[in-house]
Amino acid sequence: MLIIKKVIEIKTKRSGQVSEQANIDDQVQLSWFDMQKPNLSAVSNKGINFIVKAKFTHLHDQDILTCEDGYLIEVTRAKDEIYQLEFIDALTFAKAAYEIGNRHQPICITTNKITVLVDIALEDIISALQKNKQVTVLKDTGYFKPNGKSHHSH
Repeated sequence: MLIIKKVIEIKTKRSGQVSEQANIDDQVQLSWFDMQKPNLSAVSNKGINFIVKAKFTHLHDQDILTCEDGYLIEVTRAKDEIYQLEFIDALTFAKAAYEIGNRHQPICITTNKITVLVDIALEDIISALQKNKQVTVLKDTGYFKPNGKSHHSH
């Protein structure tokens, strides 16, 4: 029989809501994308299935999830699969940023660089950029941090 725990409260160590010495029962490692979901089902490191319905917020590294039965699960951040795109010319940079934005994908823009999550919705754009000698495309893993509130719904 599968038992699913329901998370009833989210607290964080960062704000002092939970002490550093709290008895944490378990951990779960989540990607940036999963941490943004208001409704999430996941499996902890110890194999515990749980669900979260986080109204008006999303999860953060070191959040503590309190289940109905008092079971405490600490959230840890997983590395994401990302593309790092480095541009030589501003026009190619602007076009790529525009195209990615049109796909409503989260994006991190810095000087001459764009970082995006690996996503099937971007494969055609990435493929075209890989053929462009003005662009360096690197597939890597890392902690994705988009600009602003770049992933939203309409």
